[in-house]
Amino acid sequence: MSKWNQYIDSDGNFQFANYVYKTINDLMKNSLDMGTLLSDDPQKLRAYKEQTKKLFKSKWYELAESMESMDIIEKCPCQSDNREVYCEICKGARYIVSQFLSIDTIREVSVITSNQNEEISKKLQIALLEVLNEVSSLQV
Repeated sequence: MSKWNQYIDSDGNFQFANYVYKTINDLMKNSLDMGTLLSDDPQKLRAYKEQTKKLFKSKWYELAESMESMDIIEKCPCQSDNREVYCEICKGARYIVSQFLSIDTIREVSVITSNQNEEISKKLQIALLEVLNEVSSLQV
């Protein structure tokens, strides 16, 4: 499986949809490889592979639809074209990161807390700073 930072495009945007798609695809390929250990019968092996591919692809589209409904990803323009053609934009995922999540859009992180419990507010601020420092150290 590839590291997440290999899915950052030339504009600095994390290609979330492609990353999740490729991760699911890698899991599917591993499952298919394991299936070859189950049987020497070519018919059973073919049926196993077909069912496995169908299941993983179905789950990818189910997951993609849920992420689309939350405006995390959106359909790639290639979806209106032939699905069998490999798309250089989405790399086969058929979805791309939403315009609302581009690197230019996400620049600010804020925390809104109640002043009723100052101790919790301070802990949240410290934790947020730690997370931001960790994320920035992971950046390319």
